[in-house]
Amino acid sequence: MLRSLVCVLTLAISLPAQAQLTGPVKNGDQTITVTGARTRANKVELSDWRMAETPHVVVFSQGGEKELRETAHNLEKLHFLLSALFDRVDKPDDTIKIAVTMIGDVGEFEQLRLTDRRWQYGPFPAAFTKSIYYDPRKDGSVLATTEEGVNLILQPSDGRPTRRNCTENDGPLVDNFLVAGPSGELTAEDFAAQIRKNEIAVCQSAQSRLYAGFAQNYLMTYFPAAYPRWFVQGFGELFAPLVADKDFVDYGQRPEGYFKVLDRYGDYPVKDVLNGRYLSGEGKAWTPFHAWRLVHFFYFSDTWKPKLEKYLADIAAGVDPKRAAAAFGDPRALQRAVTLFRGSKAPYDRLSFPAERAPEPSIRRLTRAEAGLIRGRLELGARIEVPDAGPDRAAALARRTAWLDRLRSNATRFPDLIENQLLLAEAECRADQPEQCLAAADRALAQAPTDTRALVWKGSALTRLAARAPVAERPAKLAEARGYLVKANRLDPEGVLPLIAYYDSFELAGDRATDAAVGGLYKVVQSAPAAPTSRLSLGKELIARDLREDARDTLLPVARGAFDTPEQPVAAALLPKAG
Repeated sequence: MLRSLVCVLTLAISLPAQAQLTGPVKNGDQTITVTGARTRANKVELSDWRMAETPHVVVFSQGGEKELRETAHNLEKLHFLLSALFDRVDKPDDTIKIAVTMIGDVGEFEQLRLTDRRWQYGPFPAAFTKSIYYDPRKDGSVLATTEEGVNLILQPSDGRPTRRNCTENDGPLVDNFLVAGPSGELTAEDFAAQIRKNEIAVCQSAQSRLYAGFAQNYLMTYFPAAYPRWFVQGFGELFAPLVADKDFVDYGQRPEGYFKVLDRYGDYPVKDVLNGRYLSGEGKAWTPFHAWRLVHFFYFSDTWKPKLEKYLADIAAGVDPKRAAAAFGDPRALQRAVTLFRGSKAPYDRLSFPAERAPEPSIRRLTRAEAGLIRGRLELGARIEVPDAGPDRAAALARRTAWLDRLRSNATRFPDLIENQLLLAEAECRADQPEQCLAAADRALAQAPTDTRALVWKGSALTRLAARAPVAERPAKLAEARGYLVKANRLDPEGVLPLIAYYDSFELAGDRATDAAVGGLYKVVQSAPAAPTSRLSLGKELIARDLREDARDTLLPVARGAFDTPEQPVAAALLPKAG
């Protein structure tokens, strides 16, 4: 019954999707095109940003082309490895490509203030600098990390402090040169101040964070379920030290600095992992290295892996974590086995494959207009939503206002660049500013009357305005608004943005969604399974249609998922209604 709803919104001709710079792209599609800013000599103005695209990932970077090529190619190899491990090679794939952005060093990354609302890194000790951002959006997941690695300072130096970025020339004890004092001589005091003493530091590569985040997204996209956070973290860390060559990949290797971390923080009690105490950040320190150790122990053990699978199956079915932990048997035996596994002889595995199974990425430089969208698109999820209350609300509102002002300024300065108008329209609509959204969408449509994104944002703006109109005028205004959304769907029947906006038009108006709207929503969830927002909406609709088993399967990854989200408490409250 549910799947039959999907066919309702699939009429009309098919047009190629746009690159994820301006809209979602399905896995398997190639979408690189050149658009945007031209000089008076009618030449495209190129930026220092590049975009690499493979069948399953899009990567944006200001770094070198060689490094970008290697990063995108390795992510494609990781996708193939995971597909081989989970028997998904050559299976149909309707999901949206993940969009990855590489951002300078950790200082530049932190300046963006990308707030995670639907994913959390840790909780880990303060030494484990967060240099990754992940947002499972309903129009496709977004991942960002640094170009450079970061030094994890487990114990600060008594002398000169370590630089935060570990790809710079920053030796373990002393620089290549020392600076003499005012006298011109290098005194003992000068020397002592410029060397690092008693320091414990680990260089965590940017690639390790990227591979870990990518693996987590793969798990939650292709196998969405109620997972405990420690497992999702450890699953990602299992693939973080990936070693990729032309026709093979190694996974499961011990991460760099592993023994330093364990010597510094010690073992972590398994019972406090299974009972969830590690999530409080209290007691002994839980780190990404402990997560690697625990999942590696289970995954490479013929004895314990079946018990882990039983435990995860019970958690996914909604069993209470304490009862599910019974799958491991005697907790003391489990603790002894984990304690004995220190990782000194940790096994790892290698997958060999024909090189063509992980094709080389296509790469192009972005125009200045396109490059201007990268930061705005990345910040979209972190700026639009602000806390309903609390001490952080005022600062979040101020950041959103400044962000919107910047987008408005760009759209005013460059009115002929359709990319700026589209990003502004999306931002204004998501910030519930329908008049400004409509104006930006109309400016985009004046340049491209059949642009599906412009049609979507015009329809969305009109929907919001219709919801505020007098009751007698609403039906006609809503019909007009939905007309633009239907037109966008007919121009791009595989696109999810028209489907999202069409369903939202009923929710915004306070009307019961039609079967056509729910069918479109189902397709959205299939395209971005990790997104909790669309899952929650679909779960509500399935309950309303008495499809309780489907509703429970849809809601469990949100209600009892690995990460705290705004949708989690609502989904948990709905679970009893799903049976």
